[in-house]
Amino acid sequence: MDIVYILLACCVAAVLLYARLRGGAGAPRLAEAALERDIQLMELRLANLTEEFGNLQSRVAAMRGRLHAHAEHEADRARQLRDAVTQTATELRESLTDRLMRKGLVDADQVAKAEAYRRNTGNPLPPEEVLALLGFIPPDVLRAERDEHRRQAKGGAVPEEVPAPAEGGEGAA
Repeated sequence: MDIVYILLACCVAAVLLYARLRGGAGAPRLAEAALERDIQLMELRLANLTEEFGNLQSRVAAMRGRLHAHAEHEADRARQLRDAVTQTATELRESLTDRLMRKGLVDADQVAKAEAYRRNTGNPLPPEEVLALLGFIPPDVLRAERDEHRRQAKGGAVPEEVPAPAEGGEGAA
């Protein structure tokens, strides 16, 4: 904007200098009127440009706000996906007995009693079957959990890694 003022001042000075050197009686008044008209036009253009600049600044600020909100949303989404993948991977690696304990269907004491029973009797049944045998978990609940555990193990294709969100969402503007 400063260069516009400098150019405007140079033009005015050049016209005034030209009018003085020319020395005509009516010419200075005509030149002065033309200069005044040019100055008014330039001031009007400058006002329009200033208004447009303000509008552009407000649009940029609004876009930065939307970009920041979008970046936060995408970061939250990526975090949720990573958490879900981690939880699924953990669930796939856990034994059925661990799953029953995680879900609160049996507690550590009951599992320890079932293990002790297996060791003392030489019972070849899996620990979860001994839990049902001892009455710590109903057989139908055990069947449902075993089926769900097998379904998860079969469909356990877990993505290797969820891409991390781009850092500094505002740096692009």
